[in-house]
Amino acid sequence: MNMNKKYIDSWLDLALDDLRTSQVLFKESIYPNSFYHFQQASEKGLKAYAFMSKLYTSEKDANKTGHYTLDIFKKAINERKRDITFLNELNFESLIGEKQLCEYSSNLNEGLNVIPSKKEVFEYSGQILNEIIAILEELKKYKFSLPENFDSLFKQKINSFFDLLYELNPKEIERAKEELNLVFEDEKEYKALKQSIENVLSNMLNENYHVSILYFSNLISHNHNNIARYPEIDFNPRKYYNLRKPIIKKLPVFSNYLNSTLKQLKKWNKINPTSKN
Repeated sequence: MNMNKKYIDSWLDLALDDLRTSQVLFKESIYPNSFYHFQQASEKGLKAYAFMSKLYTSEKDANKTGHYTLDIFKKAINERKRDITFLNELNFESLIGEKQLCEYSSNLNEGLNVIPSKKEVFEYSGQILNEIIAILEELKKYKFSLPENFDSLFKQKINSFFDLLYELNPKEIERAKEELNLVFEDEKEYKALKQSIENVLSNMLNENYHVSILYFSNLISHNHNNIARYPEIDFNPRKYYNLRKPIIKKLPVFSNYLNSTLKQLKKWNKINPTSKN
């Protein structure tokens, strides 16, 4: 089936319903159920994004993931690692920079290491939660602009890119170089090209901000899968979740972040040209 806009919107609407329920329950001091509905909102929001970004292509993908939504990030990281292997095979490190590529690869490995396994239980301290909030605030406030040396840097990288691919299709590369040189020589067209590049990169950063909110929301609510759903002989969720728990104390803050992201996803889904009506 096609993952159409209405189908994706239904995931987002249910996520927003769960989040509103979480907020109401929090005000009533019913913290275990508030945390439960926050987790449900985080899960549905992430799955909606997975459909929007084509990480999911069918309902079976969502069902297969189940409640362990962090698996989505594990798969995405492993895909990026495969991309790096492909770039290395094509000698792209000479274009991107070997140091940058190695750092990116290292960051991916670190990202994999901090994602808890399905049955792993993490207790997030107030300090860690504050660090997460600081990261999100920094991402939220960051304004992107092209560097002052963009013109020379861009032309240098483009020429390096053409040189790298020249042997694959010399005629096509020569034609592309001629067309691009015409753009460089036309001040109006080049200005429009720069603006387009800046818009694309700004949108990528904005998307990264909201994906980070989805990631952290699912990360901090991961424990729901292991310890929050049902009582046990020696465990009572009603006693476990209270305002002394940093995760509960900070829940309203993360709820506000998630609320903004779910609403942004609805806007993107509305204008997404790749979705089917």
